[in-house]
Parts: sequence; C-alpha cells; structure tokens
Amino acid sequence: RRLTPGIEGNFFGNHLHLAFNCFASWTDDLLTLRQMSWTSGVRENWQNGGKLQNRGFDISASYKIINTRNWHWQAGASAGHYRNRITALDGKDFFDTEIYGATVRTSVGNPAGLFYGYATNGVFSTTAEAEASGLYMLDETDNKVYFQAGDMKFADFNNDRIIDERDRTVIGDPTPDIYGNISSSLNWKNLTLDMAFNYSLGNDIYNYQRSILESGKYFYNQTTKMNSRWTMEGQVTDIPRISCQDPHGNARFSDRWIEDGSYLRLSNVTLSYSLPISSTYLHGITIWSSVQNLFTLTHCLGDDPDCAIDNSVLSLGIDRGGLAAGRTVALGVKINL
Repeated sequence: RRLTPGIEGNFFGNHLHLAFNCFASWTDDLLTLRQMSWTSGVRENWQNGGKLQNRGFDISASYKIINTRNWHWQAGASAGHYRNRITALDGKDFFDTEIYGATVRTSVGNPAGLFYGYATNGVFSTTAEAEASGLYMLDETDNKVYFQAGDMKFADFNNDRIIDERDRTVIGDPTPDIYGNISSSLNWKNLTLDMAFNYSLGNDIYNYQRSILESGKYFYNQTTKMNSRWTMEGQVTDIPRISCQDPHGNARFSDRWIEDGSYLRLSNVTLSYSLPISSTYLHGITIWSSVQNLFTLTHCLGDDPDCAIDNSVLSLGIDRGGLAAGRTVALGVKINL
C-alpha cells in the first residue's frame, strides 16, 4: 500500500516553481529470521512475517534569477526526508545482523538497520582512574578481567560494573535526516554553464577499514593515527594502548568507528557552446565539456561518504574501504540533424 499526495505550482509570472510531495507506504511479509524447534535440526529459518512502514516528503524550488535577452540564470534546490519503522517481526522484538564486524539491529518500533554497539568516553589516562571505575569484563572462564590504564572507557549503562552485551546501545543511524540537490544553469548568448550538487545531512557511517587499520590487535599495517596511542601513565589521548589479541576488547564494535557521513558534493559541471548553424540538413552543433565528482566536502575519513556494500537496507552506511567514484573529464560534440 502506498499514498503519494503532492502539490506544485508556478508563481510570479512563472519565475518561481515550487513542488511538495509526501508519501507513506506499508510493506507486509518482510523476510525475518524465526527460531526453529530443536527437532527440525535447524536453529533459524527465513520466513515472511515482518511489517515495515515508510514515511517521508520532498520539497523542491527553482527560480529564474535573470531572464533577459542575452542572460539567463536559473537556480534550484531540493530537500527530502524519510523514516522507516518496523511495526512487526513475526513474534520477535528484534534481530541482529553481523556485517563486517558491525552489529546491525532491527527492532520493533525503530528504523531498520541501526548500528548497535558500545558507547565510549575516551581512554583511561592513569591506573588510579581505571581502578576507581571498577569496570571489568568476564573472560571465557568467567574470571574478572579489570580494565587498566590505556584501555577504552566503555559506558556501563546498567551500572553493574561489568562491560558486556547488556551495555550495548544504538550508536548510529545510516539514514540521513535531510538529503537533496542544488543546481544552477547560467546562460550568456550561446554559452551555458551548468552545475549540480548533491548533499546529505545527519547520516552515520561505520568505517570498517579504520576498525582494522587502527585496532592495534592485528599484525596488519596501521595508520599513523596509532602514533598517538596511549603509551605511558598520565597520557591523555583517544587512542587506546596496543595489546596483542586485544584481551580487553578495545577494538570491539563501538562509536569509536562511527563517523559523521554528512557531505556536499559537486557532482557535475558542464560548459557548452552552441554554434549558430542552421541549414537544410544541419540544425545546430553544440560543443561541450563536463567534469564529474569535482570535489566532496565531508568530515568522513573514508573515500566515499555515499557508501553501501549492497542494496539492502541493512547495508547502508557501511564503508568497507571500496574505491570511490573517481573524477572524470569528458569532451563531446552534439550534432542536431
């Protein structure tokens, strides 16, 4: 089921165009994992039983800033927002999906595909600070392993002094708060300059590549960021100490690997010139040059803030270190016959 009402109109002598659209949809029979009886020989099985609701809107505007004999300039922008919400999971409250070391949680009443892990608050600077916290974890034989100076400060949400799975929480949402485009088309006589931007605000990214190259637990090359790791008593840093095999889980999936994925990208610039040629067999020639992906402004440390490992809603915002779309330059001639 889907509803898509909208309205649009032209104003001020067709100089201003406004459009507003909203939508709502309801999806049934989502694939969900269901616990099976032990007699089946299978722990879980995919079944159709989930329900999902989508709601959102988009608004766009364009305005003819200059409209004279030789000069024409039109600019426009759009903004969109959407949110999905799981309304049923076939009798379950939630299920978790492990993807590249990340836990992606889908739960009733919340959006699909939220990043679910540990919250952090820096690194223990001194031994006294670590001992005063009283935080510890349990090893495979249920022995207490206390956190030490140089370890991450993980949030103890249930205040039991044990850092375990019960202290996990939502640490990121890959869905943007607002996304859209900005465009400009400037024309002087036969010369035209077109520019197109796209942007996203409020989306989070899990940087899988950084979780490997700054973990300090593998025998892999590490980034130069690890030069700032904790190495001595009293040092203030946000990079924990290096420890073989990471017995305290400093590199576990946490907000340490979550980054702000907001960005502004100049996706296309095209300069064209139309030759004023007209004959029986030829009605114009346009020479053009374009540049794609000219630059991207972002705080994200990966190569591409607009990332996903596949088309699944559970795979949004996961940066596994793939190459971003490169900058390309093209030249062309358009002949109108």
